[in-house]
Amino acid sequence: MRKWFFVKKRRIYQKKSKPMFKRKTSPVRVVINAVLVIALLLGIAFLGYSVGKPIVEFLGSRQEHSQSGGENTPLPAETAAPTVTEPPVNEPEPEETEEAPHEAEPEPEQNVGKGILNVVIPTGGGIDYLRTRVEAAKVSGYYGVSVELLASGGSVKFSSANELANSAHAIATNPLDLSEAAKLIKDAGLAPYARVSALTDHIVSWDKSVCYLFENSTSTWLDNEVSKGGKPWMSAFSEAARDYVSGLVGEITAAGFEGIIAGELEFPPFRNSDLNYVGASVKSAERYKGLVEFSNRLQTAAGENAAYAVEVDAQDIVAGRAEILRNPSLLNAKTVYVRYDSAAVGLRIVKTDETEVSYSGLSEADKLTVVMKSVNEALANSGLTVIPAVNDEALREQLVGMGYDEKLIIVY
Repeated sequence: MRKWFFVKKRRIYQKKSKPMFKRKTSPVRVVINAVLVIALLLGIAFLGYSVGKPIVEFLGSRQEHSQSGGENTPLPAETAAPTVTEPPVNEPEPEETEEAPHEAEPEPEQNVGKGILNVVIPTGGGIDYLRTRVEAAKVSGYYGVSVELLASGGSVKFSSANELANSAHAIATNPLDLSEAAKLIKDAGLAPYARVSALTDHIVSWDKSVCYLFENSTSTWLDNEVSKGGKPWMSAFSEAARDYVSGLVGEITAAGFEGIIAGELEFPPFRNSDLNYVGASVKSAERYKGLVEFSNRLQTAAGENAAYAVEVDAQDIVAGRAEILRNPSLLNAKTVYVRYDSAAVGLRIVKTDETEVSYSGLSEADKLTVVMKSVNEALANSGLTVIPAVNDEALREQLVGMGYDEKLIIVY
């Protein structure tokens, strides 16, 4: 068995050594050391004052600024704090929001109107009658008003400077002042149109320079015996007739009317015997060119700033009797108003090729649809724009449903 023995360590104490000789300090050395200590203390005090005062003033001014809430006054140059540049922090930049530009409030849309109301001035009517019709058109929401200024039969419904119209007493009683009439319509917010019956004149046509004459004669052709009320007609081939009507059209558009609708561009209802009397001009297969040339003269007189259209009866187009449309490529007008009157169309139409179209058993709505479809088929390759002209305002809705522009539909 092992035994454990403990040995007690022995502590050894060593005395600190002291210098053998003690240095003796001189009085002069003591004085110098004291002066140096005092100088050192003064230097430290001066340095502390120089550096510490601006810091104390800066801290004091910042404290006063924060307490007073004053504006950020820039620091003096000698006391400006050093600029500290911090590393960029990858924080998402706020999306720039552009202030929406202030848009002016849109002006209320003006009512463009629906249709053109045709106005026939009665005998002795004048500006007062036109005013009542214009007001009615405005209340009913029409787009424009068409005034019949050269009426069927040849009556001129306005004061004209035309010498022939005045000498033949074609100026109506209480005629309109053209400028006043156009302004009246415009002031009502409506578009002013004018309708002229081109070749139905029975007043000025008593002048032999503008009417149909017997061939190789100076005798005037009449549509019947004088005792039975026979009347002369304006000749489509007469240069004087073209000058007369185009002169009236020029006056109308110069006064401010924006559109001309030329109706009755057709020959009189000649009988076979009449054709022989009048002669080659009306028996020719190309006599339609006289109508086309007459229309083109009217369009030229209307001017570039006025719309121009011809008007043709629907039954004449369906039957193939509309000679003004025989060769549309020669016609300068590119708009044709198709006048639809159910009574005038009747229950059947006999075409020039002797075939027949029957509308028997159709409702009025179906009849209108069938007739206008036939019109569009007849003019499909003509390049003409077809616009209906009807005698019943109630038909407008159906025509719009068929694709026609309601704004320009004429209502008689």
